[in-house]
Amino acid sequence: MTEVTGLLLERVDTLIRIQALQAVAHLGTKTEKIMFLSEAGLQPKEIASIVGGKPATVSQCIYEQKKKASAK
Repeated sequence: MTEVTGLLLERVDTLIRIQALQAVAHLGTKTEKIMFLSEAGLQPKEIASIVGGKPATVSQCIYEQKKKASAK
């Protein structure tokens, strides 16, 4: 990977984070934000860096919410 490509990827990553933050700003709880981003296709590591926290905690939250939804 060239230096320019690496720089472009960093910029795109920053733009994605900004868009994700704007997309979840209206949601009330961290769980709602996590589930929204998960349903949008982001991975737990990416979600954790956006909403704050650890990827394992995000994964657990997603698991618990999916479990609750399937029990209904």
